[in-house]
Amino acid sequence: MRRSSLTYEIVFDNEDFAQKYAKRHQKMTEKFGREYEKKLRSRGFKKGRIIDVGCGAGGATIVVAKAFSDAEVVGIDLSEPLLATAEKSAQSANLSKRIIFEKADVQQIPFEENSFDVVINLNMVHFVEDPIKMLDEMERILKPGGILFIADLRRSWLGSFEKEIKASLTLLEARNLFQQSNLREGVFTSSLIWWRFEV
Repeated sequence: MRRSSLTYEIVFDNEDFAQKYAKRHQKMTEKFGREYEKKLRSRGFKKGRIIDVGCGAGGATIVVAKAFSDAEVVGIDLSEPLLATAEKSAQSANLSKRIIFEKADVQQIPFEENSFDVVINLNMVHFVEDPIKMLDEMERILKPGGILFIADLRRSWLGSFEKEIKASLTLLEARNLFQQSNLREGVFTSSLIWWRFEV
């Protein structure tokens, strides 16, 4: 499996890089937030605890928090520059009292077992040092009967034009990771650019 040569924390602690990354990925993360909002509504979700594991600049986190006013929403990430951007965005959306953004390692999530109704993980599997550990942590904090959304870039010929796609996983590599983890059974789907896993 291909891994990035630099760890997530080192790369995203660079203020300039983090800000460019946030700006470049803002529309994409908000689009996923709207997708997750629709899926949560279709499954009858109205209130509970939601965590965005690897929230970045908070695009998806904020969209979901806006949609579910009775939900408690948490976003965790290791990048201080991205978390600062997320907090500013939450303040602008008048959501700073309803979303908690916290610096934390997705491979050692600082919450108790079975403590979240919904777990979101967007575009992180190909970044982390130990993706199986992250998947196991998400399983640990997700309540029985909880909802899980994972999406990441899918490696394809488009990697010839986009470095991040080149560094991502194939659908087969992703499936193999999930089989090695403790994560409960779910459904894989894929498109040209993305693969998704949902419970």
